[in-house]
Amino acid sequence: MSADFAGGGSAESDYRLLDTRRGADTLALILMFVFLIDAVTLSLMPVVTDQLQSGLGLSNSQIGLLTTVFLAVYGVSGITSGIGAARWGGWLIGVCCSCFVLGSLIFGLSSGMPGFIVGRALQGLGGGMVIATSSPVLAHAVPSRWLVRSLGILGCGWGLGEMVALLVMPSIQNAGGYRAVFLTTAGLAFVIGLAALSQRAIRTRPKYPEGATTFRGLATALGSVITNRKVLLLSLVNAAALAIGVVVLVWTPKFLQNIHGSDEAISLYLVAGLGVAQTLGNPLGAVATARWGKYAVIVSSVTVMLVATALIGFVPGIPLVFIMVLLVGFFSMTYFPPMIGFMPEVVAKPWQVGPATGLNTSLGFLGSTLFPWFFGLLLDAGQSSRGSYVVGYLMLAAVGVVSVVGMLFFSSRKKQPA
Repeated sequence: MSADFAGGGSAESDYRLLDTRRGADTLALILMFVFLIDAVTLSLMPVVTDQLQSGLGLSNSQIGLLTTVFLAVYGVSGITSGIGAARWGGWLIGVCCSCFVLGSLIFGLSSGMPGFIVGRALQGLGGGMVIATSSPVLAHAVPSRWLVRSLGILGCGWGLGEMVALLVMPSIQNAGGYRAVFLTTAGLAFVIGLAALSQRAIRTRPKYPEGATTFRGLATALGSVITNRKVLLLSLVNAAALAIGVVVLVWTPKFLQNIHGSDEAISLYLVAGLGVAQTLGNPLGAVATARWGKYAVIVSSVTVMLVATALIGFVPGIPLVFIMVLLVGFFSMTYFPPMIGFMPEVVAKPWQVGPATGLNTSLGFLGSTLFPWFFGLLLDAGQSSRGSYVVGYLMLAAVGVVSVVGMLFFSSRKKQPA
């Protein structure tokens, strides 16, 4: 990253907010907790699905629709917040956590689909801001030699959030129902938001050349990243990995219950292994990137994911399903540090990192948004038979194949023009 990040600084120390690894790690750790609450909000549906279906009469397709709404708004939020982060920096983290709080409160206090949809939409609005804002904050505040390490720390929040959702929230659900689950989430988001805004690096607006963050300047930056082949291919990878990871998370507990006879609690604990695997996969993905490079880690990660996903519907017994889920979880995060780490390299100007990351988030989540609903429709059409699950998992694997083929056209040798 050159000195034009500051709009004319002569050395990295002139514009970096953090000059110690401890400071960089602290910032990444705080942002990790914001990512954690993001993952918690996404992962709550399997925890409350049985109550929403048995107590309120929601169908499989309605449960899938609630996740689809979350992902759709998440995707739109990603691009808008990525552009906004170039202008307002980490202050958007405060807005993000406010959306988590408000959305969780609305869902928890509602008793029907209208309130549930509004609540999930607000949660998705906050979720889409997390990486689109965190990536440029880290790129602006952390020296480039520590950036992949910081992304490795940040990404751990996703797996930890799924563990909180699937290991802790079921007990809260048993005690107080879905209302208690979502009200607890609101409280966690409030505390994490206050902790994030206590960090100077998050409150400090980035310094870019005059005109770079005006409406015209940001529109120019967005136009550049929209036509950037590398950003688009990385977004395709993100969409495939998210589609696989989200659907495996949302629907595999029901697969274990319907097909393998597992009870609700055991199935949730088994799929919680997904979160454990993701927590390990993210930092190890950063280590693997240092050894084998970003491209190799991304392609190999998605390849293993798609194979493991295709096998979930075929392997006999809960233990083998569990192993496939662990593989999906592990490799669904090993690709994250190299993918986000590519962003400062594949754009022409530092202030394009926010729009590029936002576009990656948006296309990734919008590209994956319909798959939970499609999966639910397949289950409804096949009466939740094993065959309907097999078709659903093969559909996800096919999406992974498309993204791997797309990466054959990716080259990291040169940056795209401005």
